[in-house]
Amino acid sequence: MRNQTPESSWDAAERWYGGLVGEKGHYYHQAVILPKALHLLNLKDVSSLLDLGCGNGVLARNLPTEIEYTGVDSAKGLLDQAKKLTRSGSFIEADATHRLPLTKTDFDRACFLLSLQNMEDGKGALTQAKAHLKKGGKLLIVLNHPAFRIPRQSNWGEDQAAKLLYRRLNGYMSSMKIPIEVHPGKTGPSQTTYSYHVPLSIYFQWLHELNFVVENLEEWCSDKKSEGRRAKMEDRARKEIPLFMAILARSE
Repeated sequence: MRNQTPESSWDAAERWYGGLVGEKGHYYHQAVILPKALHLLNLKDVSSLLDLGCGNGVLARNLPTEIEYTGVDSAKGLLDQAKKLTRSGSFIEADATHRLPLTKTDFDRACFLLSLQNMEDGKGALTQAKAHLKKGGKLLIVLNHPAFRIPRQSNWGEDQAAKLLYRRLNGYMSSMKIPIEVHPGKTGPSQTTYSYHVPLSIYFQWLHELNFVVENLEEWCSDKKSEGRRAKMEDRARKEIPLFMAILARSE
């Protein structure tokens, strides 16, 4: 019997992640991320969009069919799901942090929808977005909020005297490669993927160095409501501490 070793890529997580997202996206895709992202992308008169780290193509299925869509991801299993679930557009298996097998260099829009944080070479990925955007084209980056949602470095705490929930941070300014266990608690070989944390200043430094101009920054909160004894505390915390951050930048 061969020794079983941990897997460590999004290929290992594809079945789990594809099941989590599904055809329409998970709850926050549907309730928060997709509506707000589409508003920022402002697709009126837009003819083409490049989706970097596209996963199983959830963004593609929420775009007008007349938009020329190209999705890029390195996980073959997720792309196979995308092709089965999506009626239009094209999908390319490639590492978004390296030179892409694309000749088109005049996309109107490029997007990282909860994907840039999973790429070790974040600046390399932004470099590829820049290379394939037209001058004046827009780039949208949607992240798990890098100041409040850092895996293994942030968590909820409760101040019982003040009757408040707060967010604790153990680290923020240091760049971190953080292992994420896929579907923990299940038996069998362990499967691990990674999240890459950098502080906001690094994202803005990369965008500046690549000659992007930031046009907008939004912070998106959960729209869920609680019930029971802790409902007031939990609802207040949701309104005060955002889950996601979106950066909209223009290519110059």
